[in-house]
Order: sequence, then C-alpha cells, then structure tokens
Amino acid sequence: MPAAVHPHVILECLISRRFGVEYQPFISTASGEIVCYEALARFFDAQNTPIAPDCVFEALHDNPLLLLHAELEMKRLQLAEAPPNGLLFVNLDPDSFAAGATEDGGNLFLPLFAEQRSRLVIELIENLHLQDVHRSAQMVEALEAAKLRIAIDDLSSSRGLISYASLMNASFVKFDRAWLARELNARQRTILTWALSQAEDLGLTTVLEGVETEAHLVLARQMGFDLVQGFLYADRFIRRGCAREGASRRAQSLPPDQHTATPLAA
Repeated sequence: MPAAVHPHVILECLISRRFGVEYQPFISTASGEIVCYEALARFFDAQNTPIAPDCVFEALHDNPLLLLHAELEMKRLQLAEAPPNGLLFVNLDPDSFAAGATEDGGNLFLPLFAEQRSRLVIELIENLHLQDVHRSAQMVEALEAAKLRIAIDDLSSSRGLISYASLMNASFVKFDRAWLARELNARQRTILTWALSQAEDLGLTTVLEGVETEAHLVLARQMGFDLVQGFLYADRFIRRGCAREGASRRAQSLPPDQHTATPLAA
C-alpha cells in the first residue's frame, strides 16, 4: 500500500505546478476504434517521482480548501489540453463539488464545465460513507440541472455505494477492474450478466476498466461490454504536463488525426 502523502507535499506540488494529465482512450469492442477519452490526474514530488493520485486525494479529504484548489487546477488543465474531438470523461468527488459551493447557491465547477458542456461526461466517485451518498445526490441534481452527462464509476468496487440519484441520471456505467482480478465463477458471471442486462435496459453505455490483456478484451466482448479501457492500449495514451514522468513521446508526437476519437452518439 502506498505511503500516505502529507498535505504540505501536495501544496508544494501544486504551487510548483508539478502535475499533469493523462488521457486514456475508451475503445469500442465492436470496431476497435477510440470513441472518447478519460482525463486522469498525475502528480510528482520534488524528486520528480510520481505520486499515486489515490494517495493525493485521500490526503486532501481532510483539507477541503486544498482539495478544492487541487481539483480546480486539475480540471482547468484537463479541459484545456484535451484531444479535440469526442466525449471527455472527468472525475469529480462529491466532497470537491461541495467545497466549491458559493454563497449565491452556485458552484465554482459549473461555469468551468459549461464551456465544454456538449462533450463532457462527469464521472461520479462514490464510496461507502453515507454523507457522501447525500452529497452525491446533491451533486447529481446540480449536474442534471446544468445539462451535463453523468457516468457511474467503479461499479463493484469494494468502496462503492451507488446512490439512487446517480443511477436514475447516468448515461454511462463503468465496471471496476475487480471483475478482471480473477477468473469468474458461475455465480459471479451470472451477476455480471444480470448487471449488464440491467444497464442495457436502462439505456446505459457500459465500460469495462482495467483491460490489460487480449484475454481481458475477449471476455469484454463475450460479456457484451460496449467500451473498454486499460493498459492494453497504453500506446494510445496522451500525456500533457507529464514530462517528469517520462511521458510517452510517441503519444505526444502523434499526428492530430491519430488522436481523433470517433464520437459516440449523443
């Protein structure tokens, strides 16, 4: 388990702008083409060593103002450097959104998202804390009012708890990499088949995370997932502001047309 990160380290990281963004593509299981991207935060310490994003945001949850500052900085970068076409998925924690509330009843994230409303999908990060379920419901209501698409993230994660509001308003559902951690037994396969069937009935586009091998891709196709995401497609990642990480020079030097996504139907 990665070591805890002190908030002072994160603050210095933000002040020194030692952070970047990695765009991971979602690949159609039917065509093999890129249809959209997810923007993921990347951070580096004073020795230019990558800091696990989960550790960063875990530490920030005890400091709402620093959490808000970090999230706003990352979202500005993610939107500014995004590939030009196709939908763009960005993560948003309910605590971050709550910290962005303004005195007039607005929220600092909404004007930022409004600039690219037509292409944005907001991934809801939910966990087992009941307070977060309440905050998720409030955030979903605000995102829905702002006419922003919503995706449920990490379905089946051990930390996950899906709120009714999220399920009712989502357009996408992302299945956690835990489904690929081991070979599925008959009961697990039945549950997964049922969940995919329910998603289809609700009109949700399904995404399988953590696809790292051809065998994972075969399973995704057999089970009927619409899209896949993972390190099997690492050569198609696009990195910005990540030179300290030894970013993929191939990804940064590809011609623009090789970064173009085939748009999903709205």
